[in-house]
Amino acid sequence: MIQQFASGSALSGFSHNGLVEAAPARAELVATAQAAVNADNGTDAARRQRLDDHLAAVQALTNATVLAQADGIQIIMITAALRQLPTVLLPTKILQRVKCHLRREARKPIEMGVREHLMHILRINLQEIPRLPPHFNGTQMLSDEEIIDILLFGAPKSWQREMDCQGLDPLASTPHDVATFMERIEMSEDFDSDKKTTKVAPGKGKKKSGYNKGNLDADGSKHCVLHVNNNTHDTSECKTLMAQAKKFGLVW
Repeated sequence: MIQQFASGSALSGFSHNGLVEAAPARAELVATAQAAVNADNGTDAARRQRLDDHLAAVQALTNATVLAQADGIQIIMITAALRQLPTVLLPTKILQRVKCHLRREARKPIEMGVREHLMHILRINLQEIPRLPPHFNGTQMLSDEEIIDILLFGAPKSWQREMDCQGLDPLASTPHDVATFMERIEMSEDFDSDKKTTKVAPGKGKKKSGYNKGNLDADGSKHCVLHVNNNTHDTSECKTLMAQAKKFGLVW
């Protein structure tokens, strides 16, 4: 089944690793059969013949045919070969990368509840981390304190301040207790979010200067030779013309 669904480097890696693991398994089978022959006292000729035949059959096995043996050795070899695949295919220090990502990047999305966030972390910790190199067992799983640290990092700062106000020490609690406390805060915030909010009236903006209307399209009642039609001044009241006149000494 593995050879049917695997392909590329995964298939070649499994086949190679299986043959590598088969060599010591074959040697162990030969040693066991030889020990049985050596321990026989030779009083029963039929039994002696069976032991000799079994030793000859085991010695005739190759690394490929050892994989076809229906005993516990086959399971051990397949398991060892499968464990070599993530070691080769996954990035180096994959366990360190996964734990680092959980501690620094696994913030709770806004639309995700606290309980669902905790379930995702526990699933990764219980199902995925034990299957990673280098140990492939539960000794490399996250502790409860590390899971609580991940929950606190992914929660809003206001929730942590609320824990301090309520006198809750997260590290002295279990992950489920911390998640339950956060759920109560989450439910209260969802309730408060339904309250009515006061709409802010849009600003009216700055008052436009009357000089901006000094163009040919203006509908003002006054006329300036410089600013043309406008609603604020005529030529005698134009400050720009007065300033230019004083500059050239035309007005004192």
